[in-house]
Amino acid sequence: MTIVEKKSFCRICGSGCGIVVTLDGEQALKVRADEEHPVSRGYTCPKGRAIATDHHRDERLERPMIRVDGELVATTWDHLLDDLAPKLKRIIATTGPVGVGTFIGGGGFLDASGFYSLLAFGKTIGTPSSYSDMTIDSVSKALAGELFAGISGLEPRADLSKTKMVIFIGTNPVISHTRTIQMHAPTAAMRDMRAHGAELWTIDPRKCETAMRSDGFIQPRPGLDYAVLGYAIRELLIDGADRDYIADHAQGADKLAAAVDRFTLDYTSKVAGVEAETLQAFVAAIRKAGRLSIETGTGVTMQRAGNVTGWLALALMAVTGSLDREGGSWVNPGRIMRKDKADFPAAPEDGWNRPGPKSRPELRGTHGDFPCAAIPDEIAAGNLRAMMVWGGNLEVCLPETARSYAALQDLEVLGVFDVRGNRTVDIATHVMPTKGQLERADMSFVTDTSFPLLVTQYTPALIAPLGDRKAFWWILGELGKRMEIDFFPGFDHAAGTDDSFLAYVLGLFGHDFAELKEKRLLVEEPVIGWVQKFVDEKLGGWRLAPRLLAEQLAGLETRESAHDADKLILIPRRQKYHENSKLIDLRDPPQVMMNSVDAVKRGFAEGALIRVSTVSGKVERPLKIDDTLRPGVINIPHGWSDEMNVNNLTSTTREVDPITGMLLFSGLEVSVEAA
Repeated sequence: MTIVEKKSFCRICGSGCGIVVTLDGEQALKVRADEEHPVSRGYTCPKGRAIATDHHRDERLERPMIRVDGELVATTWDHLLDDLAPKLKRIIATTGPVGVGTFIGGGGFLDASGFYSLLAFGKTIGTPSSYSDMTIDSVSKALAGELFAGISGLEPRADLSKTKMVIFIGTNPVISHTRTIQMHAPTAAMRDMRAHGAELWTIDPRKCETAMRSDGFIQPRPGLDYAVLGYAIRELLIDGADRDYIADHAQGADKLAAAVDRFTLDYTSKVAGVEAETLQAFVAAIRKAGRLSIETGTGVTMQRAGNVTGWLALALMAVTGSLDREGGSWVNPGRIMRKDKADFPAAPEDGWNRPGPKSRPELRGTHGDFPCAAIPDEIAAGNLRAMMVWGGNLEVCLPETARSYAALQDLEVLGVFDVRGNRTVDIATHVMPTKGQLERADMSFVTDTSFPLLVTQYTPALIAPLGDRKAFWWILGELGKRMEIDFFPGFDHAAGTDDSFLAYVLGLFGHDFAELKEKRLLVEEPVIGWVQKFVDEKLGGWRLAPRLLAEQLAGLETRESAHDADKLILIPRRQKYHENSKLIDLRDPPQVMMNSVDAVKRGFAEGALIRVSTVSGKVERPLKIDDTLRPGVINIPHGWSDEMNVNNLTSTTREVDPITGMLLFSGLEVSVEAA
């Protein structure tokens, strides 16, 4: 065979870095960075470079499978779909559309065909039982935007070329680029920002890799990031806020001041466990910078105060006149969706929340989803009889792992679209192998709002699909034919191709696929000011103190005063070689990580087997001493399966967030002992 190199872009995460794939016929040999890519500029991470190896891994799925007498057996697409379609029709006829649920994980979000297929499936059958990994790790971002600006999913990005200060809270872009600033070549980007005079600060209970490259570092107790932000806002409202901007573009400044009034220097230093001098230096840096951007990650969104911290991050950007303004932050409207050109309603004062599912009405849905915590109860109540899973490993995602996993096995239908075997595939009734990222034509679709510029990119398929893998759109088109439902009106799936489906989707948004296919990458400069215009016109200014969030902040005061220095608090971590449950690399195995002070106090030695427990369950793993963690904190990475799954420590019923229905995956109080 002839060795060739072909260009594409990575879909391990939403950053979409340009890559060059070395191929020997249908064998992927190697992946390297595309030095000519104008956005990622010759960068890709170890996870992206592992794509070739990952594509050929032993547990890949190549054939459709169906469960017969308790065992998964290989079958044909006709047999699988002929079996699946009438079962779904019967459930819809007897239980209603609510009986068929959907879940989408990263494998669906990062496939344009998969994501649009999910939207079409859910909308066409009319099911309210929509679930996603949003209520696993990031729904507080959607909520904070709804209540503060009337826009769900408001995620400001730093104006990288002009901002004078970037604050990273609970995020580590040096290791994990997605769901934050999307810093391609993060260390180089940080150097570039410093070159034009920007200061970089990190707030995290761990002195992570990003903190080590920052100008300032604050190491609060887990879950107390919001106190640091509250202190900064309080001080700036006294001296340093952009008062003209607040008067012209915001409302509720007096209510915001009242909400953060308790965060004096002494109080904040005490409850957050941060030296007063460090807090003062932080505020001095903000005053010097003038405008800034704040990037929050899963260290914020997966814990009890996630909603409040997200709100105060937006509020700090607003009171400094930095939100959606040059030199501060901007909001990417998506080059395909172009929210800046669309007319849509603003969310009401208390957001777009809807009643929870029948079995858990207290779990108020948000961002169009029911909370994932409701899944086992909905199954037990008979309300949820089928789940269709778009590229996600539910066993790793759901809280209270053992109970949730057992509930999934009680479903009449568990249909899974995926590229590899996992614990959810193991219990599926119908397994539908989809095309991997090297096998499909694709474009950045839902993820185009994540880029540091307005970007849409396209890639053709590089190699033929392994075995009998099919595209999402083809599977759903064939399923719809058997259910007598047209999921894609105006698109002939029988004669379709990946390219014609992408053209169909782009056409729905008024874009020309031919131009994208020819140029492969379409780039425009950031659009700054469109959200501020929306907020001014629809709301009369930023809602600086949303009622629901101000009440949540007030309710946290009791926990602040009840802090117990001897308790250990669990936080998550992103790993260099491991991407959730999508990319498993045992060079970076899961361990219990603990500061040496805590280990010595408890008589633990490096490598000892440690049992970490809550009232919900336990996890046993070897101990690794890690003095980047502050004392009182332990760290176990998420995304590992079976007995290594940290979600064994979580619950589907305790301490549910009253607004989003999300449960705690971080900030958990745990006990430890030698195993």
